[in-house]
Amino acid sequence: MNEEFLTKLKGHYLHQFGHDLLVTELPFQFLKSIFKVDPHVQRELDPRRRNLIKEYILNTVHEHTFYFSPFVYSARGCIEIVGDHWEIKPGSKLAILEGQHRSAALISALRHLEIKKEALEEMPSSNHHEITQIEAAINKLESFPITMQIYLNLTTQEERQLFTDINTERKNAHRGLIMKYEQREEYVLLARHIAAKLQTQLDIETTLSRLTVHNTAITSLVVMRRCLLALFEGVLTHKEGSPKLKYCESEEMESISYKFFKGWTELFPIQGGNREKYVCGLSGIQIALAYTVYQLVSIHGFPYLQAIDELKKLKANTSWRHDDPLFSLFYDRRKKRLSNHSTQRSILKLTDEFLTCLANRGVKSNER
Repeated sequence: MNEEFLTKLKGHYLHQFGHDLLVTELPFQFLKSIFKVDPHVQRELDPRRRNLIKEYILNTVHEHTFYFSPFVYSARGCIEIVGDHWEIKPGSKLAILEGQHRSAALISALRHLEIKKEALEEMPSSNHHEITQIEAAINKLESFPITMQIYLNLTTQEERQLFTDINTERKNAHRGLIMKYEQREEYVLLARHIAAKLQTQLDIETTLSRLTVHNTAITSLVVMRRCLLALFEGVLTHKEGSPKLKYCESEEMESISYKFFKGWTELFPIQGGNREKYVCGLSGIQIALAYTVYQLVSIHGFPYLQAIDELKKLKANTSWRHDDPLFSLFYDRRKKRLSNHSTQRSILKLTDEFLTCLANRGVKSNER
């Protein structure tokens, strides 16, 4: 703890926005003991946000590098220059203005790994390889370099204003941009790979996160990723991390995914991306089709490729137009189009409609 030790910092002295600023870097294991959270300046910790960042860290730390933007602090008079370095006096704490949730997530991730390591060590037949992996991850997080921006002379009011400005003006990268450049998540990489293979057969939007009625692309990378989650895991909400497969092997994912999206070229009308005319370009419809395949596999016992073939039977049973009887539950007569089709409840209802339609066309359960 910083109660007994003098912390020395090397860094760059700057003048920014009319204030003195020190820019430096510390391994997280040293940083976590020299700052505090002031509730009069900071918002209350959001456990859900902390846990999301924690899961991101745990899913990444073993195999990849992850990146954090600089943490921002206020010195509150506890830093002074001594010769060629800066010193934080014993017992003094910096006030954190930006990075509270990332700090809490790092602490939580370290605690999780330490508990897991201890549990493995107490087992009669310890997995030494896994223990070594966990130790490497712990060392990686403890030595994780945190870039720090420390404002040296802010008033409490200026601290509040800086916190407000950072969290009001900051714009997170939209999902479409993340889908375009993410290099770690398997579902993102798979969606991009399949889109590249189908680029001459399907018009797929690779940048935008949301498609309007004026966009003629049949789907987007963002929606494809959601389809893959529904297809392989039956997940209709947000999920990050590695795939958790029950009904196929990881090496089968590419061929299954390719067949599912390639099947749209036969299942949908030629102008399927015309959202004013057809519903097959709507995210709720596409995710429901993927979830229908998952239901055929998980409940009715179909192999994936056969389940995808079953979708072809829908072609004779729907025009894919907004006013088609198959979509009557979601048809807005005033707007003359489907509405509220992409909520989890709507996707479940659409899946039921598809399964009922297929049952009427002679779909029967297979034995595994």
